[in-house]
Amino acid sequence: MSIQRSELQNEVARALVESKAIDFEAVGKVLSKYGARAALSGDTIGAILGRKCIDICIPPEPYLINAGEIGAKIGQER
Repeated sequence: MSIQRSELQNEVARALVESKAIDFEAVGKVLSKYGARAALSGDTIGAILGRKCIDICIPPEPYLINAGEIGAKIGQER
């Protein structure tokens, strides 16, 4: 797997952001509304925004591996 996006992948990511198909301000508002409650109760909510993925996560389903395992797999790809 390449560590760089293709031209097509860049175009799609740009189109998603510019069209507000993914409204990052709205994502931030929702997470900030519930973030303190999640932290205090021990529940997990979050968003992963990166070069390879955009993922809004409200476990436990469908995620069956933990962040440490994901990090280890990413380290192996490099």
